[in-house]
Amino acid sequence: MGITVSGIGSGLDINSLVTQLMASEQRPMKLIKSQESAASARISAYGQLSSSLAAFQSALKGLSGTGLGACIATSSSAAITLTTGSGAAPGNYSVQVTQLAQATKLVSAGQADASASLGAGTLAISVAGGASVTLTPASTSLNDLRDAINGAGLGVSASIVDDGSANGKRLMIAGKDTGAGKSIALTGSGALSSFSFDPNAPVSFGYDISGNPPAVMSQTQQAQDAMASIDGMKVTSATNTFSSALPGVTLRVTQTTTSAVSVDVQRDASAIKSSVNAMVKAWNDLKSLVGTQTAWNDTTKTGAVLHGDSGPASVLKQIRPAMTQAVAGAGDFTRLTDIGVSFQKDGTLAVNDSKLQSAIDKHPADLQALFAGSDGVATRLGTLVAGMLGDAGVISTRKDGLNAMLRGLTRRESTEQARLAAMEARYRAQYTRLDTTLSSMQNTSAYLAQQLAKLS
Repeated sequence: MGITVSGIGSGLDINSLVTQLMASEQRPMKLIKSQESAASARISAYGQLSSSLAAFQSALKGLSGTGLGACIATSSSAAITLTTGSGAAPGNYSVQVTQLAQATKLVSAGQADASASLGAGTLAISVAGGASVTLTPASTSLNDLRDAINGAGLGVSASIVDDGSANGKRLMIAGKDTGAGKSIALTGSGALSSFSFDPNAPVSFGYDISGNPPAVMSQTQQAQDAMASIDGMKVTSATNTFSSALPGVTLRVTQTTTSAVSVDVQRDASAIKSSVNAMVKAWNDLKSLVGTQTAWNDTTKTGAVLHGDSGPASVLKQIRPAMTQAVAGAGDFTRLTDIGVSFQKDGTLAVNDSKLQSAIDKHPADLQALFAGSDGVATRLGTLVAGMLGDAGVISTRKDGLNAMLRGLTRRESTEQARLAAMEARYRAQYTRLDTTLSSMQNTSAYLAQQLAKLS
């Protein structure tokens, strides 16, 4: 800060004198910095409180109607795999898979050389009854046809297969999508006329009595839907996934079955209990955080970062009554204690697992209403917590006030720094003038002493 040299002529320690004087002047700056540090710590603490409250809010979402209605489905055969989602309801079904969905597969007559030109011609392709696309490759070997088909983006793929015979090179065309409506029509002209295929009058691939395959494009696999029966009712799907046959349950089939497969849909008690326990843990974590932030240490006589701040305590005081208040329209359950969720002496929540399991098993609809009904615990808490986390909530209000305080302290710090710099410069100028005066007086004294010495 400014000039730091000591006395020029008198030996006066200017730097030491100014440093001591400025030390006493630093007290207001130290107070400002202490207040800044405290405000920053409180802002950080409210950030932690906001995160904990958001975690509690997230746990409440697991207790919505969808979460508490969660089901799990099992199958008695690996031929059927199941996935449950929204809308699934408990039930048992008898399912038999009679046909799998598949895509069209066509194969051409054999050629000795896949790279040999077949001659001039065109090949028009139509997929699933759509518009026909005509391909006119510059060269018409099997390889060229394969590349032209794959590059046309028609929803089919082409490859060359080889059966190992002298004329075993064949062009295979396969549809990319399964389903009865995904047929492939081919119309060849010129040298490519043998590649024509009419799905309405298909030629099936096979060997005649002499062991010769067809000399034209033939079908090795017909496009078809998956077919099954559920409790005797026939259902179909263009893919091997039945997404709407059972409410909220998706069935994926991998093979046909010779007998009925049992599909069982039950309440997912494990998921429901996990959701309830997640809410309990989130509350306990929130309460613990508030206790830590507002604690008082009798030994050190110091308070935690938010000690004396009513904000954190007000969060708990608003949430707890909303959890203990009776719920209307939930049948056998009116309070959380009815399902085994209760407050302990220290204000934390605990779960009686057997009582909760009984509620899930015997009264699932009432349990759902207790949490997710119009007057349910999760419903009212969700609204309450959303308000707390909103722009006008206690968290934002406190943080806005602290940030405003911090900005004011920052302005005061800048002003104080300017004052201290000016004061140090003034002190140094004063003591430099004093040093110069003392040096002059010392020189005069020395001169007079010399003159007096001569007189004597």
